[in-house]
Amino acid sequence: MKRFIDVKKVINALLFNIAWLVCVIFGDLAAAMACAVVLLLHFLLVSRNPAEGSLLLKVVILGWLVDTALFSANLLISDVGSIFPPLWLSCLWLLFATTLNHCFVWFQQHKIVAIIVGAIAGPSSYFAGCQLSAIAIGEPPFTSLLIIALVWAVIFPVVLSWANRLNDQSQSAAS
Repeated sequence: MKRFIDVKKVINALLFNIAWLVCVIFGDLAAAMACAVVLLLHFLLVSRNPAEGSLLLKVVILGWLVDTALFSANLLISDVGSIFPPLWLSCLWLLFATTLNHCFVWFQQHKIVAIIVGAIAGPSSYFAGCQLSAIAIGEPPFTSLLIIALVWAVIFPVVLSWANRLNDQSQSAAS
């Protein structure tokens, strides 16, 4: 009998959301510690695939580049005036990457839904994060959030395809 609730996916979603709040509210040091704890728990309780580490690294690098572009274009504004994202924001990308093959795996086979969800959830996450941190949405906010929505409409399906490719490679290697 198949379980209605996948406990590993629930753990994955809870770890992501709790750590997201820690990163945004408490900043760099807490974010680094939260990421370390989440990664440890992720690989102990959720994923036994060591190859997933390469996916996490790719997503963090992409995220750092995207956020650097958003800061450079003044779509996001740091309280210290830097064009580089703070560590805690890069930690969010690492946490996000842990969800791609787990609580977000369904989206891998539903690209149109992933585009729509990316366009809505991406800017919503930035907006919520800005309300709780020392980062602001650039002026005018509607335009900045619209551009972030377009970026995320592309990013979410792209990183999901990376995760799906990792799954395919892992299954091929296992057989």
